[in-house]
Amino acid sequence: MNKISQTEKDRSKILDHTRNKFHAEGFYKTSMDEIAKDLRISKKTIYKHFPSKEELLRAICSDTTCIIKTKIVEIIDGDEDVVVKFVRLLNMHNNMTMNISDKWVRDLTIHAPAIKNEIDEMKNDQINKIFTKLLDQGKREKLIENYPTPIIIATFDSSLKAVVNHDFLINNKFTILNAFKITYEMLLNGVLTVRGKEKFKKTKVLLAKEIKL
Repeated sequence: MNKISQTEKDRSKILDHTRNKFHAEGFYKTSMDEIAKDLRISKKTIYKHFPSKEELLRAICSDTTCIIKTKIVEIIDGDEDVVVKFVRLLNMHNNMTMNISDKWVRDLTIHAPAIKNEIDEMKNDQINKIFTKLLDQGKREKLIENYPTPIIIATFDSSLKAVVNHDFLINNKFTILNAFKITYEMLLNGVLTVRGKEKFKKTKVLLAKEIKL
């Protein structure tokens, strides 16, 4: 078994702390001095791993994307039926976004549009592949209505994008967590068969413990 080097430990420590800080407080007004003070290390140590604040931000986004992708693959490749997989994906999203503030969304939208666009492009690519696989499985299991897959995916994609954006969240006083959850469940119920809806209701209760309160 390969041991994790001190350099890798330090880098991971900086990433984990800064990710939590950026998600809660936004990144635009957060200085490298604050991060160094929180971690009780020098700025020089941070710059050794991340030459600039933008590089640190990019590393956080890239690392988070990898974590999410790994978790999604584990769910999608599991042996459960499609309703269980949809609930696990929702629970995973709830856990990942529970402590994300609108400041993070705002800062990405206003101060890092290029990075936000890169994230959105990766999401779109993943959503198409994931949903196609899930919908095909659900139709075979008679848990998803036989609507055209491209229309279902486009509806989910456009609807979620419409509610999970800074202006909508602020104007309607929603958190990312609530806006996504309500939209996701509403759309999913629209494509589930009668049997699928019954199973979805029961599965949400059974797997509620997966959400880390």
